[in-house]
Amino acid sequence: MNLLTTVIVVVIAWGLVALGSWLWIFLSAKTSATLLKSTEFSEKILTENGQIIDVRESAAYKRSHVMGARNIPSTNFTQGKSGLRKDRDIFLYDERLRDVARVSKSLKKQGYDKNKIFILRGGFSSYEGKKTN
Repeated sequence: MNLLTTVIVVVIAWGLVALGSWLWIFLSAKTSATLLKSTEFSEKILTENGQIIDVRESAAYKRSHVMGARNIPSTNFTQGKSGLRKDRDIFLYDERLRDVARVSKSLKKQGYDKNKIFILRGGFSSYEGKKTN
């Protein structure tokens, strides 16, 4: 095999692995929560009496966050989630779907209703509702 063929095979293999990884995360999020587009997310926050949770790190939260959100970083989620109520909707967001999918999966395993967990699709940067700063 010549060098060009090897490079092409490696690039294609890397692309397939990346696509498979993204698909796995997306399906994992979809099975443990409801994914909402920015407009749906902001409308539902206004109409429901839910808990808005920012799972980004504290520094990102302090720069700007959704109005009314609590910060429980995904890395510390098991310690910080003690105040979450199972009878109210939970709205989760982050910049990366991977971290928020892991949090929603953890909540579902702990008995939270999948139909009460909502994820902001596209991350905080896509959010069009009220933010701080």
